[in-house]
Amino acid sequence: MPFARMFAALLVSISMPACAADLKQAVTGQPAAAIPPNSVRFRDRVVDLTPFLLGFPYSRFMADLENDTLFFLERTPEGTWLRQLTPGEEGPVDLVDSRRVCDVDWSKRSLGRIQLHAANHRLYVTSDEKNDERLNVYSIDLETGALAQVTDSDYTYGWNLSEDGRFLAYLSRAGRAEPFETTLRLRDLETGEDRAILNDEGGADRFTWSRVQFTPDDSGVVLAVQHDGNRNTTSLARVRFEEQPARFEFLHETRVRRFSLSLVEGWPAEHELLFLSSEAGFQNLYRMNVEDGSVTQLTDFQDELRSCELLETEPPAALIVLGRPTESELVLVDAASGEPLARRVIPATVSLMDAYGDGGLFSMSSIESQWEARRFRVARNGSGWSFEDAPFAGIPQLLRRQTQQLAAERVSYPTFDRLEDGSPRELHAFLLNPLRPPERDEDRLIVITSFYGGSNRFDMGAQILAAMGIATFSPAPRGSRGFGAAFAALNDGDLGGDEIVDIHYAAKWLVRERGYRPSQIGVHGSSHGGYATMRCLTFPPETNGRNESFDYGFGWSHAGFSNICSFYDSCNIPDWVIQEAGDPVTEREKLLDRSPISHVDRLRAPLLLTHGSNDWRVPVEESRSFARAAEERGKPLTLIEFEGQGHGIRGFENQVRYHQAVFSFLESLGTQGEQP
Repeated sequence: MPFARMFAALLVSISMPACAADLKQAVTGQPAAAIPPNSVRFRDRVVDLTPFLLGFPYSRFMADLENDTLFFLERTPEGTWLRQLTPGEEGPVDLVDSRRVCDVDWSKRSLGRIQLHAANHRLYVTSDEKNDERLNVYSIDLETGALAQVTDSDYTYGWNLSEDGRFLAYLSRAGRAEPFETTLRLRDLETGEDRAILNDEGGADRFTWSRVQFTPDDSGVVLAVQHDGNRNTTSLARVRFEEQPARFEFLHETRVRRFSLSLVEGWPAEHELLFLSSEAGFQNLYRMNVEDGSVTQLTDFQDELRSCELLETEPPAALIVLGRPTESELVLVDAASGEPLARRVIPATVSLMDAYGDGGLFSMSSIESQWEARRFRVARNGSGWSFEDAPFAGIPQLLRRQTQQLAAERVSYPTFDRLEDGSPRELHAFLLNPLRPPERDEDRLIVITSFYGGSNRFDMGAQILAAMGIATFSPAPRGSRGFGAAFAALNDGDLGGDEIVDIHYAAKWLVRERGYRPSQIGVHGSSHGGYATMRCLTFPPETNGRNESFDYGFGWSHAGFSNICSFYDSCNIPDWVIQEAGDPVTEREKLLDRSPISHVDRLRAPLLLTHGSNDWRVPVEESRSFARAAEERGKPLTLIEFEGQGHGIRGFENQVRYHQAVFSFLESLGTQGEQP
């Protein structure tokens, strides 16, 4: 089937009375069909997406250094495959030397956490069957490649294997809408016996998105419990398997605001564990004695703590990654006292992949440098400690040059409010300019990331835009992570409020400081960012009394929600809605007012909506209903659905189609003129 007709099959509706024919021809006409395979066209540029999407086809690296194993995904034109590599202890590895684990195409189903059961040669993974986030635990026989479903839940939260690999403890959520009930279950992987330990009954104390950690003697688990539907009010609790009736044995005071509470894997001592929390203002490391409940704050960082791994050194130490807008710092701390033992600054975003013994793996990338992995080792030398690292795997230099299409500039811009000292609040952002910009100033376009921007990570989408001569502005509006708990909480209960005003101020900065016209500035995002995009284009200026607005030239939203109340009723993350927007029961009027669909009459700029038909995180009806409302009013909107896709778009062909949809939409802007 010709490319144009395959893509046309995805086109659900176009409601642009003045220009529907122009956009449809851009999507389905002869020029698009004439471009080379795997390429996309925009204006006079044709870009082959193969180097961007398949040049370095590996992602989702998941290491188990104790068993000398590395798992990762490989994207190909035919599908996405899980591969396994035995890296050994010395020297760089060639990822091509890996083997395919099974014949499952992971572009057609979700793949979450994995854990190896080395003794019986099985890999346990979180997955679904239809990219719809109906998540369960599956096992893969590493000898035969056979995939088998292990749990049977509407949704499986955290899970873990016992130290000997015999038992699986997991959180099984039941129900299609609030109130959900979640049960802690224990499964004997040898006998198949599966029993319920404790059900939270959808009450005030609930299991949440927690890591499940077995106690050292495997007699129970420790996990996080959420109180009163608030993600930021959580406590650690122990549940003993043989206690009748089972109960939450809270390990510290409950109903205390603890932001981003999470467990660190492992036990530094028999009755002591480590956890991370932002209750002191920034994420820091804490040590707890589970017998007497005593807690010691080990660190007092004023930077984002991105990850932490416990090392088996003497004495036990924890390796921490601190994140800043343009760099990361590796800090080795004593797991008993929190004393810093060694430090290392790296001008990139660093992620710990795994740790075992006195070493491990970390990966790093930046806006201008794609993925690289390094092997590290720490050692005690006399009275001090050393930190050494060496190349493990990376991307060929030729491919780096092919996919590097932009130059990054870190900037800051003032927003509307002031700090306690009276100075304007400055927001961090990256301005990503194409290396080959358009020759004419009137041809310039720039898109603002509406949410989840400001990260110093390699963004392939921004690189593809830059290859077409389109710039990106990536800000970190209030509510973004990385600037402390107080900043992250500024949009709690204010979804669609001041965070949108921050985006307006980004657009005004681009007009004032970089000479863009409003018609050249668009906004885009996915999920929360998709909502924020629709909200930007329909924003009532009187919101929060700010009297702020901006006339964007265009927008595109992927998997965004348009009605906060219906989203709450049908999504699988209702607790997120309560935290970010408010309670749909007691604050329904406010939430409806913050919903883009309530203000679709304000839509003036052309808008592209894309959505996966199997999405449960944000059901596709959220885009469909907004499209219907826009069509009834003759508003400029295009909706494209991706059949069989979930919250993201997977698969090489689907991604090519998605990018061509975006560029066809952007090219159509020149034919539309001013909207009434």
